Amino acid sequence: MLPASAVRPPQLARSRATLDRFVEAAVALVGERRFEDAPVAEIARRARASVGAFYARFPDKDALVEFMNERMFHAGRENWDAFLASDRWRDRGVTEIVEGFVRHVVRKRRAHRGVLRALALYARSRPAPGFLEHATALNRHVHRRLRELLLERKHEIANPAPERAIAFGLLMVDSATRDAILFDEVAQVPGKPSDALLARELSAAWLAYLGVRPRRKS
Repeated sequence: MLPASAVRPPQLARSRATLDRFVEAAVALVGERRFEDAPVAEIARRARASVGAFYARFPDKDALVEFMNERMFHAGRENWDAFLASDRWRDRGVTEIVEGFVRHVVRKRRAHRGVLRALALYARSRPAPGFLEHATALNRHVHRRLRELLLERKHEIANPAPERAIAFGLLMVDSATRDAILFDEVAQVPGKPSDALLARELSAAWLAYLGVRPRRKS
């Protein structure tokens, strides 16, 4: 990963606003094409700034994508900490937690599909030491918080190895939503599932694996 000094920190509010516009422009562009195909000139034009202003802040495009990656890591951690806060799920059971978690994953990946896909492709094509550290750290953090919530309700889980069932369920949800939403690589199913159907079926599969009894319909 590039050192923090690679991005020149803005001192004035106007400069911070320009920096934010560069990031917003890059996010919009990578929603339409691969990051490698987004020229600096186009990023600058969409940010309503000059190419010189870009290079006054970033030494190159790689520095910009590293900056985007770090910003998304911190925003993602704050979002998941709020979502998985114990108080939020007080008096809620495993079924509600799993269903809520899966819906949240689907919504977040759909809302940020362009930039998440671009970052994933960038990491595959130009693997830099440490580039995936943020993603790995965030995944571990989220998985630990969710695991703690579910294990507090272990009496609802019939699977004899609850921690393993939680881990494999997370792997299933992560892989399926990444392929279905970010890359449209859905297995041979009748038609393309909607996000609502995807979340519902993944939740049902995970709950069945955990051995949680389905809620009775009123």
